[in-house]
Amino acid sequence: MTELLTTVTTGIAKHPNLAGLVIFLTSFAESLAVIGLLVPGAALMLTAGALIATGALSFWPTMAWAVFGAVLADGLSYWLGHYYKDNIRSLRIFAKHQDMLARGESFFHRHGGKSVFFGRFIGPIRPVIPLVAGMLGMDPVHFTFYNVLSALGWAPAYLLPGMAFGASLALAGEVAKRLAILIGVSVVGGWMVFFLSRRLLRFALNRFPAWEKKLLVLLQRLPLLQRWLKGGVLDRDQSMLRLLVLLAMVFVGSLWLFFGITEDVVTGDPLVQVNQSVYHLLQGLRTPWGDTIMVAITMLGDAAVTGSLTLAALVWLLWRKDRYSALYLAITVAGGFFLVTAVKTLTHIPRPVDMYQGAVRWAYPSNHATISVIIFGFLALLCSRELRPDRRWLPVSFALVLITGIGASRLYLGAHWLSDVVGGFCLGTAWLILLSVAYFNHVPTRSCAYRGLWALCLTVLVLAATVHWSSGFNRNKLRYALRHDVRTMPTSVWQTEGWQQLPVARLDLEGEKEQVFNLQYAGDLDKLKKMLLARDWRQPVPLTVVTGLRWLLADPDPFSLPILPQVHDGRHEQLLLIHALSTSPHDLLVLRLWPADIRLDNTTPLWVGTLSRMTVRNYMYIINLPRTVENVSPDVLAQHLDLGRKLVRRPGGDKVLLLYSAVKRQP
Repeated sequence: MTELLTTVTTGIAKHPNLAGLVIFLTSFAESLAVIGLLVPGAALMLTAGALIATGALSFWPTMAWAVFGAVLADGLSYWLGHYYKDNIRSLRIFAKHQDMLARGESFFHRHGGKSVFFGRFIGPIRPVIPLVAGMLGMDPVHFTFYNVLSALGWAPAYLLPGMAFGASLALAGEVAKRLAILIGVSVVGGWMVFFLSRRLLRFALNRFPAWEKKLLVLLQRLPLLQRWLKGGVLDRDQSMLRLLVLLAMVFVGSLWLFFGITEDVVTGDPLVQVNQSVYHLLQGLRTPWGDTIMVAITMLGDAAVTGSLTLAALVWLLWRKDRYSALYLAITVAGGFFLVTAVKTLTHIPRPVDMYQGAVRWAYPSNHATISVIIFGFLALLCSRELRPDRRWLPVSFALVLITGIGASRLYLGAHWLSDVVGGFCLGTAWLILLSVAYFNHVPTRSCAYRGLWALCLTVLVLAATVHWSSGFNRNKLRYALRHDVRTMPTSVWQTEGWQQLPVARLDLEGEKEQVFNLQYAGDLDKLKKMLLARDWRQPVPLTVVTGLRWLLADPDPFSLPILPQVHDGRHEQLLLIHALSTSPHDLLVLRLWPADIRLDNTTPLWVGTLSRMTVRNYMYIINLPRTVENVSPDVLAQHLDLGRKLVRRPGGDKVLLLYSAVKRQP
């Protein structure tokens, strides 16, 4: 993946004019009448902004191409409306978009010429406002003024967020590409879950008219089910039939998938191989900062948080005298815990790594995944009842983001196999649908006698999570930490050929090598640190919120800037020191060392590291960030130390400096 990104960036750098043409065509198509609805222009413009942040594109030429394309497209749309007038409605391309034209006309009548400016930023009517302006005879001079003005605001409005995102990936990429990927996937995935859930629900409900008749026929053949629903939700609201069809399909699909996964994990079918592949892939994406984020997310599914949330909701419902809702909430949650415990006890599937004791030590299904679906899902349904119909999707989407994040965190932290999380989602979904249909069969879905449950749930979630993080974060981070096996090696073997058994380069993504290691050190790390500090080496400024603001200084001193840590095998370096370079005032000599998980003669720890040059690079004309440029010959470090040393070469010719302390020097 990294090689592909490098190839794209290099190609853009070699053909900047071609890149400008692509930006122009994207902006033009995104702004053209009707066609703009079919072109993912926003995503492409955000991508262009990200490329600006990485230095592959220049801001002002890209801005100019984007503005030019937007102005020209709106001008063409205006000319079409001006030329055809009302006859534009009879053209085939606009025949299917009469409602859009009507909304555009209404917007234009309300705001006049200013609608050309505002309309460019409103998605549903953006591609038709210039067309409508021409149809309704807007003065060309006034249109051109608003057209150019809106384009000058529209282009940076799309490019700047992309630049900010690209800059954040550049910051993360200096630490580890795996962190950049984690951030990118989290942002895109969270956006898709939150904003697309509403559209997917509407799409599904609008595609099931044929199933309504089949469900009615089924009800006639099942007297027991018909009596259960009689006097319930269908008698009160026939429009709920389509929703019941969708829920029935999801219920059957969830149960079928759950039983299929259960059979596979018990019998050891090929799904087990998929579990192993996903586990090793995600462990290859781990970083200390990523661990911090994921531990915080996974703790949202701990009993301390979900239990507090459930208890608060129960007390509030009882206080509001809604005993029926409180009863169903208690049954739903208690039944979910019973189901998870029962399946865990029956299947006895071990976790990837032992983390717990008791019944929860078993992996399948994931307790966090199952219970998060049940608790967050049922509370979202209760909260949606007190909101207006056009806002009822909000708590459901928020719950989906939480549920998805918790499930992803269990996989990332190695607490569960993929089958555990998917099986937990399926079991939780089936149980949630069953109890929700039973609940809403006797409770009005269109009205609610109380208000404030959503605010209570959100407040308790924040408070419970904050208390849980402050009291148990370090303990949980230690529980989910990567395990590293330590092996031994004789000192003589390491100095002769054993050094070649150590990693050649810093491991970032799974199977992908980053910076080549040019240094190996055997000895006490504190002793090496004291020796270097006595020879004008320095510890860099620690990275905090306050010191991070120094990256915004116009011409900063490199020694005043915090240095981002780097990742090898899921860990940050344990020694980071910097030294001035006389050849350039903006460059630094940087030493980093990581544990090699080897002890010489069972006593002396062995370390691998890099000696490299860093320079201060500018991003977005705002951020000045120290970035690694290249490795430096390790001979430079030997001049600063009075230690045993040996210079060796790898088969490819790369130099490696072996330094040793508290071991006998090799003649």
